[in-house]
Amino acid sequence: MDPRFRSRLVAATILIVVVCSVFSVSPVAGFRLENRDGSGTEAALAEALVLQQSTKIRDEFMENLTVYIDSKSDVFKREGAAGDVSGVYVAEENAVYIRSDRDPARSDEVFVQQVGYRVYHTRGFDESKAFAALAENPGTYLARITAPPGEGREAAIFAEAFMLYHTSPEVLKKYAPEVYTYMDLLVKNGGERATVDARFLQYQPE
Repeated sequence: MDPRFRSRLVAATILIVVVCSVFSVSPVAGFRLENRDGSGTEAALAEALVLQQSTKIRDEFMENLTVYIDSKSDVFKREGAAGDVSGVYVAEENAVYIRSDRDPARSDEVFVQQVGYRVYHTRGFDESKAFAALAENPGTYLARITAPPGEGREAAIFAEAFMLYHTSPEVLKKYAPEVYTYMDLLVKNGGERATVDARFLQYQPE
């Protein structure tokens, strides 16, 4: 067994013992996690990693969000990506769906990425000229990102950057320093798009 997977599995088991529930509630107001995949090892690992990661994201980004660990959900078929996508944000339901049958050790990253899509769409970042300019030339690391069905390239870059900022900030800072600065301002300012754009522009040369 891969050492990284094994260490995460041990941490997951401890967390599951603490949670002791298939239906879990986070301290974040209205945030819910429902595990529909059962109590198997992969589903338990996915549940624990999502719960663990949820404590590292600002409450404003997850308020009233529901996360379903549901590998057989029809949303994956509707997205036309049942075999390729591990997570989907469904705006109409204000919910994130995650598959535990696909690399469950990365469920925390999948979760944060989908929260990134939610932030992009619900907080007006699709209207941000500052981020649109960044997305035109985000650096080689982010430039290779492929948008999933139903999402645009800019949204995909935003979600990936949001995920990296929370899970591998050193990678984002090294390969996309300007995008890192933007995400840092976003997180520190509670996701207020106008404020983030204004403060980011202050960092730019005349």
